[in-house]
Amino acid sequence: MLFGKKEKRQIKNAPRTAEAAPPAVKTKKEKKKKKKKQNAEVRKISFTQAVGSILDGSFLTRERVLSWLPFAFFLVFLALIYIANQYAALRRVKEIENITKEIKDLRNEHISTKSELMYQSKISEVAKKLKDEGIKESMIPPKKIYVKKTEK
Repeated sequence: MLFGKKEKRQIKNAPRTAEAAPPAVKTKKEKKKKKKKQNAEVRKISFTQAVGSILDGSFLTRERVLSWLPFAFFLVFLALIYIANQYAALRRVKEIENITKEIKDLRNEHISTKSELMYQSKISEVAKKLKDEGIKESMIPPKKIYVKKTEK
């Protein structure tokens, strides 16, 4: 090697044209062509035969279909989980809406009850209710009573 470049050696008696390709490559191509022909022959089924095999269930016995069954079951399982998840989400959304409505109703009830209580606890309203009982509002302000502490 000189300056990192690889030397190119020519092998003696090596074919230089595409015509002298190894025979193994041709056999692979021939095998592929044969498989394509066989697959084409297998695929040449009439529409009525295909529908008939689906209706009587005979298509399920083919190896190709049997190899896809676990994947099909997996897809069905995922679809069921997806549907169940959607139903659960809808149920939770309805619960949230109901709880939100209930909270609004309770908040409104709390505010109205609180305002009613504040109105009824006014001095004038209490005096009106106690007038029938014979209790009147005192006009004399209250006096503080001082108690002397006695020592023992």
